[in-house]
Amino acid sequence: MIELKKEELMKNRGYSATLSAGYHLLADNFKAISRHIWPYALALALVLGLWTVMTGDVNNAEVTPLFGIELFGCLVVMLVVYMAFYARATMLLNGQSMRWNVGRTTKLLGFGILAGIVVSLVIVALVFLTAGGAGIAALAPAEGADPEAIQPEAVQGMAQSLLVMVGTIVLVVIFFLPFYYTVMKYLVETEGKLFPTVLGCYGRGLRYWGYIFVCTLLLGLCIGVCSIILMLPLYVVQTVQHLNQVGMLGGDESGLPAWFAWLIFGVSAVTYFVYAFVCLIQLFVSYYIYGSIETRIRERRQLTAPEE
Repeated sequence: MIELKKEELMKNRGYSATLSAGYHLLADNFKAISRHIWPYALALALVLGLWTVMTGDVNNAEVTPLFGIELFGCLVVMLVVYMAFYARATMLLNGQSMRWNVGRTTKLLGFGILAGIVVSLVIVALVFLTAGGAGIAALAPAEGADPEAIQPEAVQGMAQSLLVMVGTIVLVVIFFLPFYYTVMKYLVETEGKLFPTVLGCYGRGLRYWGYIFVCTLLLGLCIGVCSIILMLPLYVVQTVQHLNQVGMLGGDESGLPAWFAWLIFGVSAVTYFVYAFVCLIQLFVSYYIYGSIETRIRERRQLTAPEE
């Protein structure tokens, strides 16, 4: 197991100190981390490159059941490789074996997929029941009205649907942020069980929701700026591909050489390989978020404990 140079975990930190600790954990140990994790980052980059090619160079005339099966198979492989990459990265934090971490990340992936399905169904149901049904019904023109005219009821209904959807998404963000703490707690504390830890400790994460929100917001802004710069070459080749497809839909012949798909694959693979290491800081920051919240909880218990 690789011994990393890292700051003390159980320490009450502010927002900037938490982000700084996560950054230095990656920067100060980058050479050791890269040796430990590069094969998994490479495998993830190759799968994402293939996914980019498959989803970018297709139009409705080329969509077949076989292609759908291939696309689904690529998605499954991508999830498996990502799970292995994430498990390998968490080995650096909890000191457990790869097999142990794969087991935990598999359970978390299943929990995440189930939670995503449930939340998606709830959002659709809320939008439809509150305003969506009225908005859809209002789209039908009244008897004797111009069918091409925009009905005020339709505009009002669709505006209500949009407002409900935005409000629901905000509530979902509020709901999911505490899992930033409980998921890391499940990965670090080896004796914890999935539901008692991830769901049972949800209230603790909710209590420190503001702290988690500010940390993730600042981290998201930093990663977003890096992503714009890092993804620029990929955006360029994808834009060229998209413009070529628009021309083909208009009846023009393809103006791209046969090797352009390989260019997209290569640019995608290199981009995602580097991006995988950049995104490790998100895991490391959540590690110190967990440590800071645990420290605050212990300090609060000590202050409220009755004196002997």
